[in-house]
Amino acid sequence: MMNNPKELFIRKLQSKKDELAVKITELHFKHHPELDKKYGEQGREKCREDAVYHLNYLIEALQIDSPELFHHYLEWAYNMLEARNIPIDDLVENIRYIRDVISGEFSADEAKMAISFLESGAEHLEKLEPEKESFLLPDQPLSNEALQYLNFLLSGNRDQAAQIIDQLVEKGTPVVDIYEHIFQATQYEVGALWQRNEITVAHEHYCTAATQLIMSRLYPQIFSGEKNGLKLIACSVASELHEIGIRMVSDFFEMDGWDTYYMGSNMPEAHLLESLREHDANLLAISVTLPIHISRVESIIRNVRDLPEFKDLKIMAGGYPFGIVPNLTEKVGADATAINARQAISKANAMVS
Repeated sequence: MMNNPKELFIRKLQSKKDELAVKITELHFKHHPELDKKYGEQGREKCREDAVYHLNYLIEALQIDSPELFHHYLEWAYNMLEARNIPIDDLVENIRYIRDVISGEFSADEAKMAISFLESGAEHLEKLEPEKESFLLPDQPLSNEALQYLNFLLSGNRDQAAQIIDQLVEKGTPVVDIYEHIFQATQYEVGALWQRNEITVAHEHYCTAATQLIMSRLYPQIFSGEKNGLKLIACSVASELHEIGIRMVSDFFEMDGWDTYYMGSNMPEAHLLESLREHDANLLAISVTLPIHISRVESIIRNVRDLPEFKDLKIMAGGYPFGIVPNLTEKVGADATAINARQAISKANAMVS
């Protein structure tokens, strides 16, 4: 039973989220009546959706007690808006309207828990400057091939992108290097290009789908090695659409000799537990990309830990949020995390040896 004041407040904030978003939108349009003439009802709906998104990240940051998570979300929003020539003042004002609405809807003691995050976030926004990050640098291994591969995908030439990979395999390039320096690097770059408004969502989806298909062409090599007797169950949390990362990690484990069982995303917890029993897994690897899904990682781990039959099971959690939230591994109850697939294998082998 929840009786912690903070947990009760977060629960109430979650239940009233949609109602709060409407009030935040009303405040925004009240202070900017010209928006009604310019955008009408469609503009109001977009503003309401943005408010829900802001609240989702605020709630998640409160749940894991991480102002850094909310700050990082604001950095992402700042760069995304700046690239689309949307005034940053809109974001700053929205933070203020969220504060005002929460102050009016909750008691002073409850509201101050959220206000501290909102105010520190507003201060963080004032210090930000636009940045242009690239994940394809000239001094990285296979950098030329990675750039060619990405350019082919962005122009819709999947077959030519696949030929680059085929040629590397024929030359004896290790598959792990292709995964790390081409597949992983270009996926990161695609995300950065979308954030900077240099490509569309359609480009992003095509690049991901094409890379997954090209990865599958390497499976005869990946699944042909000797086995070491260790077993991995790998999955993404429910509602997580970004699953290519954990699929890459699973393939790395397969190449290291593990028997891997990749469950994809949207795996019901009951079925996940059945799979852990059926395969007598040594390691459960859980991936999350969107920070608003962190609490689902914690829920899965807690439910697994509650069962005595899994007392010896090691759990590794990873993904984008683990690089931005301090001590997140401990907060979700995992045994370890890793910044890349190579490190994941090293840590996993050490844990289960």
